[in-house]
Amino acid sequence: MFDILETFGGWYDLPAHIGYVLFAVSLFLTNIFWLRILLIISLAFQIVYFAMSGGALYTGIVWNVVFILINAYRLMALVQARRALGRATRGQLLGAGADEVVIDAANSLDDNQIGELIRLGEVYDLAPGAPLTTEGEPVDWFYFITAGHAVVLAGGVEVARLHAGEFVGEVSFLTGIVASATVRASDRLSVIALDREKLSRACAEDARLSAAVHQVIGNALARKLVAANRRGMPRVPQPA
Repeated sequence: MFDILETFGGWYDLPAHIGYVLFAVSLFLTNIFWLRILLIISLAFQIVYFAMSGGALYTGIVWNVVFILINAYRLMALVQARRALGRATRGQLLGAGADEVVIDAANSLDDNQIGELIRLGEVYDLAPGAPLTTEGEPVDWFYFITAGHAVVLAGGVEVARLHAGEFVGEVSFLTGIVASATVRASDRLSVIALDREKLSRACAEDARLSAAVHQVIGNALARKLVAANRRGMPRVPQPA
């Protein structure tokens, strides 16, 4: 009977096979966090293989240890960056209950890219009535609401309310057009403000950062469009 283990080196080679399979799987991952975790486990299995094989395999063991330390360092930096992002957004971007598309987009970023977003952002607490955008005027800042509520006014008429986890100014960020509505804080409001020009330059320089930012914005716009369509739907007559 065909014995695949004997064919490919026997039981002693099993750690090597597991390590290389994990390494191959990691090549398909887009989530940087789990990619590094899988690489560390893969390298650890290879170290076990080298140790079990005997002979002068210390070169492979030492280099795998070096690679594990590098990935562990980058993994720690990534965790710290995401904690900083979570604190800055008060858990709205990555915490429980956050939108899955937003989480997937954020998870596709490495620690340098998350650090870039944090560096570009400024945290503000706004008093009730403070404006974020003014209808017909240019929008220089792209906002992410972390606490409180805002009211959206078009032609002086309230058309929507925004809450924590939503964006303000995303259409202007994508198109560069003036604000289509006025957005004001309806109560005490906390936001992260991102300079539109600086964020645009950062996205132009980093394709993956650009993809993640546009994925998040596109999802936010889709939710707003669905909500607007529901508000505009004619009431269905009820049977007498």
